[in-house]
Amino acid sequence: MSSQNTDQNEALSIGAETQLFVDDAIVSAKRGVVRTLHPGKKLAQPVLLPDRPWEGGRVYIYGTVHYDADAKQFRMWYLTRIGRGNQHRAPGLRERQGDLILYATSSDGLNWEKPELGLHEFDGSRTNNILLFDKHSPTVIVDEAADPSERYKMAAWDWSREQFGYWVAHSADGLVWNEYDVNPILMNSTETLEAITVAHHSRSGEYFAFHRRWGDIGGFDRRLIAVCTSRNFLDWSEPELIIVSDEEDDAWTQDPEQRGEFYGMSGFVYGDQFLGFLPVFNVYRDMRGQEVGAEQSPWDGPIEAQLVHSRDGRRWERFADRSPIIPRGGPGRFDAGCILCSADRPIVHGDEVWHYYTAINTMHGGPMPPKTATIARASWRLDGFVSIDAGHFGGTVETVPLQLPSGQLVVNADASQGSLAVELLSPEGETVPGYSSQDCTAVDSDSVRHVIRWQDNQRLPTGQPLRLRFHLDTAQLYSFRVKTTEHE
Repeated sequence: MSSQNTDQNEALSIGAETQLFVDDAIVSAKRGVVRTLHPGKKLAQPVLLPDRPWEGGRVYIYGTVHYDADAKQFRMWYLTRIGRGNQHRAPGLRERQGDLILYATSSDGLNWEKPELGLHEFDGSRTNNILLFDKHSPTVIVDEAADPSERYKMAAWDWSREQFGYWVAHSADGLVWNEYDVNPILMNSTETLEAITVAHHSRSGEYFAFHRRWGDIGGFDRRLIAVCTSRNFLDWSEPELIIVSDEEDDAWTQDPEQRGEFYGMSGFVYGDQFLGFLPVFNVYRDMRGQEVGAEQSPWDGPIEAQLVHSRDGRRWERFADRSPIIPRGGPGRFDAGCILCSADRPIVHGDEVWHYYTAINTMHGGPMPPKTATIARASWRLDGFVSIDAGHFGGTVETVPLQLPSGQLVVNADASQGSLAVELLSPEGETVPGYSSQDCTAVDSDSVRHVIRWQDNQRLPTGQPLRLRFHLDTAQLYSFRVKTTEHE
């Protein structure tokens, strides 16, 4: 089977950003290939456990993990919930949910330390890693271009005011925070929920706040996903729903009260587009209004993360294969019940992508104990979320006309069992002389950085739009980009 994108006559200008094959936005035709989702590879054990008295038996990566290249250190801002009735243990804590933002560091991303910050008192001691009281879902953005006093920006849900809403602050070091005078932002209504992540699109300068809202779909009040945008991190647009439940989300149900909804979304910029990890919550039972255990949720059911994607941060699509991008573990595993939420964005580390997620050993409504929440890590090869695959009879993928920068074509592909070659075409589909698939030195190995060569030429021709036609034989194609400098 082949597919054709027909309304792509004008050349699309792209830069040096990575181009994924998650969708057909840059694809005009494909033949003999399939698009494959690659679930993350998980570690055997969590990387961070709730082993401190102030962590309440549960830790969540409603938060951020950032690699500080200058300090050669990973930094984590994460969450715990100690529950109601603990103000006597933590002076200044409000009688809300008992949410605390905590801080950890690591030299390798696996072994984490909880430094003694001395900022807040707990059980009569300041020997702890507590950063903030009464905040939820912190996103920390490192803004290298900002004034040093505002190098770190945070957005979080704020429980500390009578009027709940989102809260923004700045910091010089990521530890001591000063709130902006506009708080609360996106103030609470009956539709707004506390989970939020924020992405910064450096090219446009916009901030995108992806957050959870209630909405009526199919006669149920469900958790849905909305976005607000800002140019300055302070003034935000009105919320706009971007992902809502559909019939496929309810296809599994066997009871009229069961439903599918979303527990939040980690939306982030990756290469030349946005990606998102969407925790899909299959609600088995809703026990609101009935008696449940202390610190036990009235909603029960499993949660797994699916892949979603967007080209502009506003119009989102579910990936065609809705199997999980981060699946739950087997019975008895630390993540057997829920992949509850994950960090606001992944980390590219060497030739891998790392993403930290919240693992729960029971379904959402499990009693505590035995329910516990820990922080774990999944990984992919660089750009490895989705590939275009061909088998023994070969296949092709052809792009729309592209206005490419000057440089080398770099391809991320596994051709270790076959081969991959690239042909350059004019916008009208004619082979550019000297750049045919026969002129191309075929790739026959696995690498995230294959530099494509045609005879003695390893640079793209300039001055004209080009189509790229990838010829695959028993190979997987993940991405391509243009390397614009020799020392990149």
